[in-house]
Amino acid sequence: MDTSESDAHHKTQVGHRAFYLRSILSGERSIDLHLQFLYSHNHTDSYILNHVMDKLEGRKSITHNATVMSHAISQCGTTADSFLRSNLDWLSRAVNWAKFSASASFGVVHKGHIRESMKLLGSYLPKQGQQGSPYQEGGALYALGLIHACHGDEKINYVMEALKSATHNEIIQHGACLGLGLTATSTQRQDVYQALKDTLFQDSAVAGEAAALSMGLVMLGSAEPEAIDEMIAYAHETKHEKIVRGLGVGLALTMFGREEEADGLIEQLLLDKDPILRYGGCFTVALAYVATGNNPMIKRLLHIAVSDVSDDVRWAAIILAR
Repeated sequence: MDTSESDAHHKTQVGHRAFYLRSILSGERSIDLHLQFLYSHNHTDSYILNHVMDKLEGRKSITHNATVMSHAISQCGTTADSFLRSNLDWLSRAVNWAKFSASASFGVVHKGHIRESMKLLGSYLPKQGQQGSPYQEGGALYALGLIHACHGDEKINYVMEALKSATHNEIIQHGACLGLGLTATSTQRQDVYQALKDTLFQDSAVAGEAAALSMGLVMLGSAEPEAIDEMIAYAHETKHEKIVRGLGVGLALTMFGREEEADGLIEQLLLDKDPILRYGGCFTVALAYVATGNNPMIKRLLHIAVSDVSDDVRWAAIILAR
């Protein structure tokens, strides 16, 4: 082998090693191995779900939706969606938000199947010039976010454009906001944050709740003062409880893992006269001190669990203290 061939061979080896190193550091290799493991070790008994489906009345939305959710949880990340594909007529009985959940359940089943996401969801996603069911399209955008959660760089712009195109449909906006928050989790991208904030300021309860949650996801663990001030100010301004609840949890997400840095915000939220923001304060304690075993914070949550006048706040405190 002459010198030129040796150099070319060396460059090829270096290129292969660099490719594998990038795939490991980006998490792509881990995702592939995780998918392979879940698929090869999937022992879910499809007979059980088929039996449940046959025994339940199709007219009852609650039991229908519960069956869809059961399938999604049992097949999470396995990519095994044959039950849904084989029962499309039964699945089509879902209406309104149940249809949204049914579409989103594909994202749970195919979590991490990032290379095939557009092919899998293509028939459900919004199409330019075509008007489909907003619940189906919104659910599909949420499903896209679930598939690409924390690894969605290449899909952020797609979901953001879908959000901007759905200015007059709060259901599609709801799904797009959730999808955008998941794909852009912890990126702190200002253009994404601004798009979500614009949706929040439309003051739609349905779209605003999802936008508020997703603002927290985008700013996950950032403790960004400007974002926190904007979210608190709007929580006091809006009249929609759903939006306030979304902002409360969104604020908690911004303090994920920040421990003592979150104490000022915790104090502010737990002393607020609005019980929904005190509810958010409990989540802020839990997320800021997650997995630390911090005894003073556990004691504080337990004290809130027996002293706050709001059932929701007491419920959140006792659950999160555990």
